[in-house]
Amino acid sequence: MQNKESVKSQVNVQEDYCIARQPICDENLKLAAYELLYRNNTSAIEANVSSPHEATARVCTVAFMDIGIDRLADKHPVFINMTDEWLVRGDMLPEPAERIVLEVLEDIKPTPEVLSSLKNLRSRGYKIALDDFVLTQETKAFLPYADLIKLDVMACSPELLAKRVAILKRLKIPLLAEKVETWDEFEACKEMGFTLFQGYFLSRPETMKSQPKSDSGIVLTQLMAMLHQPDPDVSKIEQQISRDPQLYYRILRYINSAQYSLPRKIESLRQAIVLLGFNNLKSLVSMMVLAGSSRRGDTLMPIALLRAKMCECLAVKTDQSPVESYFTVGLLSMLDAFFDRPLPSILEDLSLHPSVESALIHYEGALGGALKVIEAYEKADWPFVEQSDFDRHMLTECYVEAMAWADEVVGAAI
Repeated sequence: MQNKESVKSQVNVQEDYCIARQPICDENLKLAAYELLYRNNTSAIEANVSSPHEATARVCTVAFMDIGIDRLADKHPVFINMTDEWLVRGDMLPEPAERIVLEVLEDIKPTPEVLSSLKNLRSRGYKIALDDFVLTQETKAFLPYADLIKLDVMACSPELLAKRVAILKRLKIPLLAEKVETWDEFEACKEMGFTLFQGYFLSRPETMKSQPKSDSGIVLTQLMAMLHQPDPDVSKIEQQISRDPQLYYRILRYINSAQYSLPRKIESLRQAIVLLGFNNLKSLVSMMVLAGSSRRGDTLMPIALLRAKMCECLAVKTDQSPVESYFTVGLLSMLDAFFDRPLPSILEDLSLHPSVESALIHYEGALGGALKVIEAYEKADWPFVEQSDFDRHMLTECYVEAMAWADEVVGAAI
């Protein structure tokens, strides 16, 4: 793993860019890939580049050279928007091919040169996705070279979308639903036949009528409350964790991972507490609790951890304190999505500092301001990012550091 100084030097190579990633999940809500979202300059409403070809060039340079694809996406594939020039000049494309899905944008024409290049690129190992695809006499020429078809669920009515899906399903090409905003849309798209999904529905709670708290949910919420008391009782926390053998095992496995380079193995939870210190233990256990609380934890955890670490990074760089509160706000900002309950209802069971609670519910104060700009960054809402009180170079640097840390922690803890 590279150190922070190395990450900083990489980030400074391209001073005027912002890069984010949006998760793509399968029908079982498992993380399947990331799409890279890029902006070379947030100072204007529109990206300030001389051509779309230049924008793609900068995406590839930043993702594969300045930062590194493993830092951006761990071991998952990445989706990158292509232009016809980039497709035809396939020699410019980054490696490794098997990690990359090339998105053929809707304005690209199926010329003989483009189709020949798609055939060649597939033979080299690249996957081809048809973005915002609409089947016509012209666009059907793309189909023999497509590994995936992306449909914008907001571009037409549900009835028209269902008709389009029914036709495309006959082709036996996997379908990805993008811009899925709600859980109802997710369920509807899954019923239609989509197998991959992309959109902000992942970070929102499911709508369930009269959903009772499960026994395990009550235990987890109690543990969260114990961890966030003003004067936590470590013995009681240790006892509570010990009731869950899987949680106990994961903590020991994490502390014994290569990240800590310990001279000897830690054998007890008490040893782990002493070594970690209470604040680190609180963050780690909170992460473990969240990971086990949702059927989509595999997809949500990298987002929650990224928010937490990015909040912490911004606090350090802007001399805000206590830093732990910033980490907590980021980590707990997706409690509603993890537990499928309204956030105010969950917070009633916890004893959080008022500043933390108001930041989580109303985005108030310095804590809330940091959380709000981070959420905007995740969504590639670059105009909002530019208008915030945070320097975009600082945000990008913290985002890259937080991505690498979050992916490492998830890998060590599961």
